Amino acid sequence: MSATNDVNPQGTVKRCTSGIPGLDEALKGGIPSGDITLITGTPGSGKTTFCMQILTHGAKQGEPGIYFTLEESANDIIEQFSNFDPQVKNLIEQGKLKIVEIPLSDYESFKSIISSEIEASGAKRVAIDSVTYFQMFFADIMSIRKAIIEISSILKLKGCLGLLIGEISYGEDKLSTFGVEEFAADGVIALYLIEKQDSFIRALRIVKMRNTNHLTKFCPMDITEKGIIIYPNAELFTEI
Repeated sequence: MSATNDVNPQGTVKRCTSGIPGLDEALKGGIPSGDITLITGTPGSGKTTFCMQILTHGAKQGEPGIYFTLEESANDIIEQFSNFDPQVKNLIEQGKLKIVEIPLSDYESFKSIISSEIEASGAKRVAIDSVTYFQMFFADIMSIRKAIIEISSILKLKGCLGLLIGEISYGEDKLSTFGVEEFAADGVIALYLIEKQDSFIRALRIVKMRNTNHLTKFCPMDITEKGIIIYPNAELFTEI
């Protein structure tokens, strides 16, 4: 299966298949190639697994990927995701996938590391975890928004599919920490971990996605031993 699908019911928009069962169906064919998507959710909702699944799928299809982390260590991410896909270590050894730790020093260094790593690896899929840490570089919201737009522009100029990880706090009715992240991205996919009685229900909603039709309802989601699965044809029997 090719990682890019040029056939689109709405025209000739190129698609990147995600490797997440059910997601491409919900997106009517896949994520538009070269778009920047905010992957947001509460802690524990599966954001890291979601992005790593997209990156490893691309790497297997000849599209190198980089996961930039400002929070977790590279080793922790590799070990955690190896539980879902044992091939991740082989992909890293082959140079098809890279996990890069970025120190929280200053924004210019952050920007330089992203550009140089993409240039060196020829990455086509990039995840940044997380844009919430931009608050360490800037004191005001507008500077954070400007930085997110600038990083998004760098990824687009280099022809990358960009995944920007954001945060939703428990109990808050918003899509991001600062309230600006969703406006700087082409698409927004929100992951939810919803408490219902004595258990939790996982769900996904495609809030927006330019250049494609998509489902807008809450779709049931599960994290299995093989990774994330979306059920676009099922209904979520809970109140959000």
